[in-house]
Amino acid sequence: MRSVVRLGVGLAKFLVSLGLAISMFLVGAYFQVRGALPPYSGHFEVAGLKAPVEIQRDKNAVPHIIAGSIEDAAFGLGYVHAQDRFWQMEMVRRLGQGRLSEIVPPAIVGGALIDTDRTMRGLGVYRQASESVNALSRGTRTLLESYAAGVNAWLVDDDQQFGLELTLIKLLSGGRYRPDRWQPADSLVWAKLMALGLDGNWRAELLRLRLAQKIGDSGVKFLIEPSGDNADATLAIVRAATQGIDLDRLYRGTDNIATAKREASNEWVLSGARAVSGKPLLANDPHLALTFPGVWYLARLVGPGFDIRGASSPGSPAIVLGHNGTIGWGFTTTNLDSQDLFVERVDPTDPNRYITPDGARPFAVRDETINVLWGEPVPLRVRQTRHGVVIDDFIASLKSDPKAPALTPAGHVLALQATALDGADTSGEGFARLGLSQNWEEFLTAARKIVTPMQNIVYADTAGNTGLISPARVPMRRKGDGSMPVPGWTGEFDWAGFVPFDALPRAYNPAGGILVNANARVVSDYYRYFISRDWAEPYRQRRAGQLLREVERHPVYGMIAIQADNLSLDAVDMVPLLLRSAPRNPRAAKAHDLLRRWNHFMLASRPEPLIYTAWITELQRGLLADELGEELYRSLAAPNVELMMRILREQPGWCDDGGTRATETCDDAIALALERALDRIARLQGADIDKWEWGREHMAAHRHPLFDGVPLLRDIASVRFPSDGGAQTLNRAQPAYLGARPFDAVHGAGYRAVYDFADLDNSRFAIPLGQSGNMLSPWAHNFVDRWQTLKYIEINGTRAETARTAIGTITLSPPVR
Repeated sequence: MRSVVRLGVGLAKFLVSLGLAISMFLVGAYFQVRGALPPYSGHFEVAGLKAPVEIQRDKNAVPHIIAGSIEDAAFGLGYVHAQDRFWQMEMVRRLGQGRLSEIVPPAIVGGALIDTDRTMRGLGVYRQASESVNALSRGTRTLLESYAAGVNAWLVDDDQQFGLELTLIKLLSGGRYRPDRWQPADSLVWAKLMALGLDGNWRAELLRLRLAQKIGDSGVKFLIEPSGDNADATLAIVRAATQGIDLDRLYRGTDNIATAKREASNEWVLSGARAVSGKPLLANDPHLALTFPGVWYLARLVGPGFDIRGASSPGSPAIVLGHNGTIGWGFTTTNLDSQDLFVERVDPTDPNRYITPDGARPFAVRDETINVLWGEPVPLRVRQTRHGVVIDDFIASLKSDPKAPALTPAGHVLALQATALDGADTSGEGFARLGLSQNWEEFLTAARKIVTPMQNIVYADTAGNTGLISPARVPMRRKGDGSMPVPGWTGEFDWAGFVPFDALPRAYNPAGGILVNANARVVSDYYRYFISRDWAEPYRQRRAGQLLREVERHPVYGMIAIQADNLSLDAVDMVPLLLRSAPRNPRAAKAHDLLRRWNHFMLASRPEPLIYTAWITELQRGLLADELGEELYRSLAAPNVELMMRILREQPGWCDDGGTRATETCDDAIALALERALDRIARLQGADIDKWEWGREHMAAHRHPLFDGVPLLRDIASVRFPSDGGAQTLNRAQPAYLGARPFDAVHGAGYRAVYDFADLDNSRFAIPLGQSGNMLSPWAHNFVDRWQTLKYIEINGTRAETARTAIGTITLSPPVR
């Protein structure tokens, strides 16, 4: 979480300045953290249950929650989430509420924390989550209430210990901090945050406009428009509506966790005809930012009519990804364009009103107060139009500097419309019902409830069926495709409804027996409706398709091997272009020779992945920074091989360095990029190329959001290990590209699973770290070695079988009256 990481950087500066006090604090902290380890055995009477619940933690600390109803199972899940991950749940909840500044002093960590709270309050994320609770069915609300009761059963103890993170927060508050009771809306905040990121493209609209200002319309289309997409609002109309907007400042001001784009995951499902067992196989590995603790938490819910196993998310009452003994499912994000910016015209006769096609209307206005620990409250007034919230009222670059000029030209404001900010959102119900479905028809019924985020959901069942559905409310626009901000006062660019559910992308028992998606195109150019122009590059999807078709019938372990595949197809395409001209010195010749013989596998022990990644990073900088300027280039710093190949083949003029008198060719640009890359690596690993290793720079960095910047805590709190893979491998491990360690992997799989529908007890599960969020728990890092060696676990066994090897058993029961 970017804003929470910034919080950690500021906190680091504060703690370091305390000098000797840190050492004393850490001694006490060690015993505090150890003392906060929750009991995994015992009998506890708790309010909120219908009947007793048994929680067996198996040998891997995965809870098997045995209950008499799905509501009591949700209670048990809330209880174990709170035991193992409450500080993580609290930080995410407060992030969504816009209340981080209440518990961490901005005076220590800097004003960015208030800016984040301001953004979340301005967007109204928690307000919308609260309204969404009322849009759910009674049964789903009961599920959320039962989960909340389970969390609160753990919080109710006045002497409860919550670990170092919240102990520190309590100290900073002078002992006044105490967690609020968990509410059903708290569980929906996580989904709202995910939806804002996974479907998040409104900053992409701003980026396109910034590029248009710099390089013109044709340059924008060349740089970032995928081939085949031709439904576009005319840039001339857009330009007229947005003339005078300070786009650079707007882009900087909207850069926080609420707006950060998240993408990348892999999934595929094989019919029984493509599996050794004769029954379907389903594989899934969702990719998100790497953190400690991780996003996912393994669990099993067992009771009358249900046995659901897989990945849950602390704060949510459902198994988000997994199987239920009959069906299984997995997700990748579609990158739906469900967010649009509208330039609204203020009524020139009354600044409290704005222009609509039907005349002037008053802005809806709400007042918020951000309470600040060790500081004065921050008032916030937010306006709203018929399209959505006015972002001018809360973005950081405007509010943090009251003397700054207006963001938008006089008489105009920017409003954001997004399906994620709809109070009638029933997605929580849809995702919860997926795991209770028993067949394709019930699965589709559950999917109908999903509003956002749009996911490509693969499906398989024990009857041998396979399918895919991409459910969401997909906006239909009267004009244009939402790729850039548009006039809001005319109505001609308004949303005109949503794509009918039955017209959404879907497949069922396809003839070829293979369904695969890795965030690339899910529909062809001939699909009737517009979904996105922000598809991921095709390399992972293409590679998965190759491997799945190479073998006639696959075993379970074959799915695991494909998830761990490290061949980078972008390198297959790009390396021949890099090597097309002769090397210009002996060191370059050595690099050329290594890459010429390279098999394109991104292995941590080899120098070639490091040379290749550094080379294409420097080449993209050389091609774009000169044309765009440094600030705009940083928005496109992640290497885009398809773009670079187009430039080298179609726009060689971009290879010339405008800062020199000579006219450089593309061969010159490639050679110079190599020299810069080799110099960069030599500074890190010395001059001997044969001793260079990708893994020394490419560490999988699972950073603690608060303590990664604290030297004495970093090695305890965060987890780092050398990683194979890269940005375009199925074993995704995308580098940061910017910062002090630009090659560290910061984005990748946080969960992997393979479901075997011939024997679902033979299904395999993996997360990279562990179950516990307590950094000194033996269950915080227990999966690291297994993750690196592809030793997935099984989540199975009868009640008696699990009990024999369980590390502990908790019994929860209603109070005796």
